[in-house]
Amino acid sequence: MTCCGFRIVILRMFPDDELQLYAKELANRSLGTVVLESLVCGFLILVAFFGNMIVLWIIYRYRNLRTIPNLFVFSLALSDVIMSGFCAPMCLAALIKGENIFGDVLCTIQGFLISILARVSLQTMALVAVNRFFLIVKPSLYRKIYKPCYTKAMIMGAWILSGTEPLPYLTMGKQYYFNPAKVFCFPDTRLPYVLIVGYIYVGLPMPVLAWCYFKVFHSLRQHTRRLHQSQSSSFQSNAQKRGPSVEEINVTWTLFLTVCALIFCWIPISVVDLVDFARGTLASLPRPVYMMYLFLGQLSTAVNPMIYGVMNKSFRGAYRKILCRRSNVIEAVKVTGAGSTQAPC
Repeated sequence: MTCCGFRIVILRMFPDDELQLYAKELANRSLGTVVLESLVCGFLILVAFFGNMIVLWIIYRYRNLRTIPNLFVFSLALSDVIMSGFCAPMCLAALIKGENIFGDVLCTIQGFLISILARVSLQTMALVAVNRFFLIVKPSLYRKIYKPCYTKAMIMGAWILSGTEPLPYLTMGKQYYFNPAKVFCFPDTRLPYVLIVGYIYVGLPMPVLAWCYFKVFHSLRQHTRRLHQSQSSSFQSNAQKRGPSVEEINVTWTLFLTVCALIFCWIPISVVDLVDFARGTLASLPRPVYMMYLFLGQLSTAVNPMIYGVMNKSFRGAYRKILCRRSNVIEAVKVTGAGSTQAPC
């Protein structure tokens, strides 16, 4: 009876027979594999969580960084903090224990949040692309459209729209299942409706991203050509006034790189999902492929703070202030402990 009861639980947790094989593989990994996978997952969680928390704090702390573009950055960082602070630690726990140790309620919450937050990131990226389009290509309309209140309404709309994506799945009586191959809770993607709706939410922003950035960089090339063709400093000054500033161009490149990083991480993830859907299963590929799937998803939440630090002068200066303040505190503690009165630099 106990055996039969256990079998019923397994079937309820794993609607696809293939997942039971992945569950055994997850539970029977070598100690070295457990340690390696857990370390990689834990490292990405720490980088994503603290990196994005620093981004949120910087935008909150420094008024000069509360710009229109940084409202979108704030939204991206917030979604990544929730992902790395709540969803990813459940994956880490599964990697350490070799099984899902959370109940159905938390599993559903995790799957629901992952669906929403992934869409929020992409919808926000599309809003960023439209923002850059109006700034570079249609500057006369930019200030009329992108007021702080309007921008916040756009971001809130992206969150609300993303929140509607998983609702029909749940209202149909379906639930999120722990997928031992991907090591997090996932909907039943064998249902055509799930994949179609998911890719509508993912697919629609992609043409917007491509078209907006094509027009943006076309306009920037024309602006650069005008500057190179200028013969006198006065003409060059006039050409510069007619185009975006160096800082605006730098911000545009920074935000474009965040889009590239997201696409770089998500293309392999989308390919894996499509292969599984085409085969009619929830998992059909070797387990290392799904570990790549998991780590790429985590990497997409960790990479943005690094891009801001490398590409954006304002963020780089704020990072430096934070690190300098921390080093000064440590130095002060060392100096006090040594009984010296020398002040830290």
